[in-house]
This record gives sequence, C-alpha cells and structure tokens, in this order.
Amino acid sequence: MTPDQQKRKAAIRALINIAILEGAVLFAVVAFYVNTQDITHLMGGIIASTLIFGPMFFRWFKAHGDAFKPSKPNTE
Repeated sequence: MTPDQQKRKAAIRALINIAILEGAVLFAVVAFYVNTQDITHLMGGIIASTLIFGPMFFRWFKAHGDAFKPSKPNTE
C-alpha cells in the first residue's frame, strides 16, 4: 500500500467515525423528541448537533482534504 493510499484510508476512517458519532447523537435527539413530543427539543438538538459536527467536519477537511487530491498532475 502506497503512502497516498494509507493517507486516504486514514482520512476515510476518520470521516466514518465522525459520521457514526453524528448519527448516534441525532438518534438520541430523535429518541428524546419521541419521548417528550416537544418539537423544541427536536429543533434544539438538531441545531446543537450542527454546531458541534459542522466545525468537526471542516477540521477533518482541512486536515485530510489533501489526501484526495491527485499526487501527480495530469499533463495529457
């Protein structure tokens, strides 16, 4: 496995971990909403998860975005 492939694999694994964590938080928000039937809890939970995971995704993109760029430019 080349170093570029290793970087891509690590970046994808990190992105999957972020997505799983966000999914778990959203599942908890929806479960809390179903339990309370209060729409403000649902809206607040979605807004809070966006405020938490939005910057996390942007940090991931800043750290791992270069792993998905081609290593050698096409000159043809």
